[in-house]
Amino acid sequence: KKYDLPKPIFNKGGCNLSFAGLKTAILRISKSIKTEQEKFDLAASFQRVVLEILEKKTKIAFEEFERLIDQNKKVFVVAGGVAANKEIRSMLVNLCRENNYKSIFPEINLCGDNAAMIALVGLEKFKLKQFSALDHPAKPRWPLDEDAIFLKGAGVQL
Repeated sequence: KKYDLPKPIFNKGGCNLSFAGLKTAILRISKSIKTEQEKFDLAASFQRVVLEILEKKTKIAFEEFERLIDQNKKVFVVAGGVAANKEIRSMLVNLCRENNYKSIFPEINLCGDNAAMIALVGLEKFKLKQFSALDHPAKPRWPLDEDAIFLKGAGVQL
C-alpha cells in the first residue's frame, strides 16, 4: 500500500476496464525508484490495484450476465497470462464461490502469453483455410469465435 495508484474508469464504464493511466503512473514512479524494496513495493501496489479493479469489474459483469442470461449457466472462464497470477486466480475463485459461479481455469503451465495463444489461433485458422487479407485492420475486441454472443455495452463475450 506504499503507492497510491490510479484506477482508470473504476466507477464508470460498466464492465469495461482500462489500465492506461495505471501503466503511465507505474512508468513515472519506476523512474524514481532507487532501492530493491521500492521496486517490490511498487509491484505489490500495482498488483493490489489490479486485484481491486478486476474484482469490482467482475462483480459488475456477473450482475450484467445474470440480468441477461439463464441463471443455470453461471460459469466463469479465465485464461491467458492473467490466469497464471495466483493472487488474481485466488480472488476470482473466491468471488465465483460467493456468487455461485463455477470457475474454470487452465492449468497454470497452460496460461501463457496472449501472443502465443493468438499464434495458435492463427495456425488453427490456417489449417481450416480461413484467411484474411494482409491489410486487414486490427480489431482489439475481435472474438476468436465469430459465432460468440457479445453483450453490447457490457463488454462480455459468451
